[in-house]
Amino acid sequence: MTSDILIIGGGVIGLAIAVELKLRGANVTVLCRDFNAAASHAAAGMLAPDAENISDPAMYDLCWRSRALYSDWTRKLEELTGLSTLYWPCGILAPVYEESGAGIKSTVASARESPAYWLDKTAIGQYQPGLSSEVVGGWWYPEDAQVDNRALARVLWAAAESLGVELKDGVTVEGLLQQQGKVLGVQTSAGVMRATHYVLATGAWANELLPLPVRPVKGQMVRLRVPDAVPELPLKRILFGENTYIVPRRNRTIIIGATSEDVGFTPHNTPAGIQKLLQQATRLYPQLQDYPIEEIWWGFRPATPDELPILGTSPCTNLTLAIGHYRNGILLAPITAALIADFISEQKSDPLLSHFNYSRFLAQTSTSTSMLTHSANFSNGHHAIVALDNSALTNLDSPLTIAGKTFKSRLMTGTGKYRSIEEMQQSIVASECQIVTVAVRRVQTKAPGHEGLAEALDWQKIWMLPNTAGCQTAEEAIRVARLGREMAKLLGQEDNNFVKLEVIPDPKYLLPDPIGTLQAAEQLVKEGFAVLPYINADPMLAKRLEEVGCATVMPLASPIGSGQGLKTTANIQIIIENSRIPVVVDAGIGAPSEAAQAMELGADALLINSAIALAKNPAAMARAMNLAAVAGRLAYLAGRMPIKDYASASSPLTGTISS
Repeated sequence: MTSDILIIGGGVIGLAIAVELKLRGANVTVLCRDFNAAASHAAAGMLAPDAENISDPAMYDLCWRSRALYSDWTRKLEELTGLSTLYWPCGILAPVYEESGAGIKSTVASARESPAYWLDKTAIGQYQPGLSSEVVGGWWYPEDAQVDNRALARVLWAAAESLGVELKDGVTVEGLLQQQGKVLGVQTSAGVMRATHYVLATGAWANELLPLPVRPVKGQMVRLRVPDAVPELPLKRILFGENTYIVPRRNRTIIIGATSEDVGFTPHNTPAGIQKLLQQATRLYPQLQDYPIEEIWWGFRPATPDELPILGTSPCTNLTLAIGHYRNGILLAPITAALIADFISEQKSDPLLSHFNYSRFLAQTSTSTSMLTHSANFSNGHHAIVALDNSALTNLDSPLTIAGKTFKSRLMTGTGKYRSIEEMQQSIVASECQIVTVAVRRVQTKAPGHEGLAEALDWQKIWMLPNTAGCQTAEEAIRVARLGREMAKLLGQEDNNFVKLEVIPDPKYLLPDPIGTLQAAEQLVKEGFAVLPYINADPMLAKRLEEVGCATVMPLASPIGSGQGLKTTANIQIIIENSRIPVVVDAGIGAPSEAAQAMELGADALLINSAIALAKNPAAMARAMNLAAVAGRLAYLAGRMPIKDYASASSPLTGTISS
């Protein structure tokens, strides 16, 4: 059997992808071990990116975008099948108990896309009668919603069937036939099946086929029924409480969930698990203690170490991953389907996918290196991933810390010289940088290439580094630095006091003025700024700036924008050896090899703009610079071999066979 696309996994994620690809004209087959055993049937169907207070910015964006698709997506499925998904935009109420109530009003970021409203004890009691007397208030998330997950699974199956997707239930995939980085077919209980492209959507069972860190997290759940004696549905919105959630359905049932147990694939409900659920639920909403139990069940969530999904490319060129959705598989079904279908059918990779790539587990960045990986070609021609777990590397490095703020990435980028705002956005995502420098004057004057720049980036994810580019005197730089701090506040970074200090009076060579830089730095430090000064590679000036309280020093590698590479190596090494603050190599780097070399010297970070912005493919160059920074840092920490004036055999001479 041969298809265009073969999807391994028949839960909500696999079926959603199948429907989307089929609608785009692909020939699709879905292999499902047991449709009724999929984790999709064991969920509660909450669509709750706000109530769950998701802290990872990329994950929040993914969840928010998916929830925004839900109404139209479910309507389309219902039109295809004539069946209902029971989608219900009911909102979610998150009550708070006395002991956890202090300061709770400040826990939700005001800059998030969705509104959230704090209700005091009186208001929440009026809005939802019957809550425990221990509740002192709570948050109301009006845009969160729910869907009946079991109904959704049935509708997706019916939609796939009506569109002509080939559905094969009761088929177990036993292995992937791989050769030279490609999947040639899948070995199943029904024989070998082949396709042009494959999608892995097997949930908690993913690492039975690939060495990916997806593990099962068991969840037990209970369904109650509202007694006939209660005339109206007492709950009309989800209650998202401390360690429990209560989900009312319009058919007069109420779902209580869910335990979180690291017990592998251990099946069955347990008295301890069910007791815990009922105790927590009845504490929040006491009248549930009198409702009859209709059903108890369990399921296995597919969890990753960082609790984020794995989406997009895999070690095999024709295998796409859609696994590890953990608690949010139902919520993320529509966005996963759209992104994966775009990726496969149109070769279009949404920038958001870069945050969920499998490589984050196979090759940790230098800030927390605990595992190195390499590829091995075995004699049978198969391509395998080999992970070398070395405890000696676990604490090899620590995060970059500047003025008390920590960053995982050691690459900073800029926003100037790009051909378009879109290229700049794509490059910043590809670079995985966390600090982006912005020319305050150019943003304020809407200079060419800077129109709409402040609105083009997500400042919840990226730390702004305002710079005083264009300032020729210390007085100008001080004034612009103050404007930069206000600009950062307006964009939501209230505590951002960073400034990249540039004092450049020479328009031809663009070399920084050491005297003006020192004067401005002294004043800005007094005013509470974290000053990151751009300087010539002058060890004496670097030490003086450190003494006046600068947060970093940023010596140039060669003239700014020249792409000449490292021309000041000896002086940069002296600065690094004598500095007790981070040293950021800034200006002149033109290629990834030069970026790696600067990090091998022991630099703490790099700031690269022109080499990325002026590349033929800026996003690809941004990614290359990211990898170079990581490689250079790891090489520096590893310690290179001594340089010798003579040859030295790689293999020892002892124990050799002699004639």
